[in-house]
Amino acid sequence: MPKKVFLYDMTAKKLKEKIFDGTYPPGSLLPSEREIGETYNVDRTTVRKALQVLVNESLVEKKAGKGTVVKDLNDTTIFPTKESENIPDPLPKTSIYDKEIAFFLPRNAQNSDRIRQPFYSQLFYVIQEECQKLGFSLIYLTLDEDDDLEKILSSRRFSGVFFVSNVSKQHLSYAIEKKIPAVLINSFHPEMPSVLSDNFQGAYQACKELIKKGHKKIAIIKGEENYTTNKERLRGSLSALREFNIPIQSSYILGENSWEFDDGFKVMKNFLQTANQLPTAVFAFNDRLALGAMQTIQQAGLNVPKDISIIGYDNSEQSKLIYPRLSSIEINVSIMGSASVFTLLQQMNYYQSLPIKILIPIQLIERESIIEIN
Repeated sequence: MPKKVFLYDMTAKKLKEKIFDGTYPPGSLLPSEREIGETYNVDRTTVRKALQVLVNESLVEKKAGKGTVVKDLNDTTIFPTKESENIPDPLPKTSIYDKEIAFFLPRNAQNSDRIRQPFYSQLFYVIQEECQKLGFSLIYLTLDEDDDLEKILSSRRFSGVFFVSNVSKQHLSYAIEKKIPAVLINSFHPEMPSVLSDNFQGAYQACKELIKKGHKKIAIIKGEENYTTNKERLRGSLSALREFNIPIQSSYILGENSWEFDDGFKVMKNFLQTANQLPTAVFAFNDRLALGAMQTIQQAGLNVPKDISIIGYDNSEQSKLIYPRLSSIEINVSIMGSASVFTLLQQMNYYQSLPIKILIPIQLIERESIIEIN
C-alpha cells in the first residue's frame, strides 16, 4: 500500500533540500518556526512535526535558547532512521555528501562506446543538467551481462540508478529485488518504472505519412532485434501497412541487427544490387541508419527524394545538416530525461516504486527527403 505523504513530510523535504545543497550549512541555525511557517504557508504544528522529522534523521538538533542547529553531516545517512524503520534501505547507507547517481549503458556488439552516439549523449546531457540542479552528480558507466552490479553499487554507493536501453534483465531483476531506486529509460520492464518514446506511434505515423503521399512500396531498415525500441517500431510500421492494405514484402524488411551508419549503408547497397523492384520510400528505425542508406542511394546515382523518399527516427542534429534534409520522428529527449529524473526522485524521496510505463509523445518532422508521388 502506498505510503501517505503528509504536509509536514513535504515541509521537512524542502528543508532537507536546503540542508543538502548548502543553503543551511553545518552549524548554522534554521529559520524560526514562524519564518518557516510563513515561507511554506503551513501552521506552527506542521512546522514542529517537520523539524522533528529532521531531528529523528539526525540532520539537526534543538538547542535551548538558541534554536534548531544543522548538524555536521559527515556521519549522517540519507535514509530515515526512526519513523520509517519498516522501510528497507534501497542502497547501503551513504554520507549525505555521496550524492551520485549511476547512468548505465550496455556496450554494443562492436564494443564501441554508445555514449558518443547522438541520442545517448543528448540524453545524458539532459539528465546531468537536471541532476546538477538537485545537487547530484551523474556518473556514466557501461554494464554488460557479466558485470557484478552488486559490487559496482556498493563500491560507489549510488543514491539511485538509471538503466538505459537494453541492459541485461538480470541486472534489472537485482535492482527490483533489492528495492534500489531505479528507472529504465528507452526500454520497458513490467516491474520497473520505464520511460521511453512512443515507438509504436512514431513508426505508425512515419509509415502513414509515406502512404498518404502515395507510397505503396515501402522498405524498412530495422535496428537491433532484441531492443524494445526496434520491436515497437516494427509493430507500428506493420500496423500502418496493414491498416492501409499495403502488401508486406519480406524482402523489403531489411536490417543487420545494428543501429549504425555503416550498416545502413551496407544494407541498402546490398538491397539495391539484388532487389527485383526498388521501393519508392524507405523508413529507417533511426537517423544513422537512414543517413547511411541515403548515402548509398545517392552514390548509386539515384535521387532522394525523387527516386526514393526516406525518413528516419530520432530527429538528430545530423538529420538537419545534410542535403536533402532528413525527415524524422522527434522523440523529445529533453522531456524523456526530465521525466526520468522526476520518476527516480519520487523513489528516492518517498521509497515508493510504481511499475509504470511513461510514453513520451512523438512528432513527425517533415523535411525535403520525402515527397508526394502519383
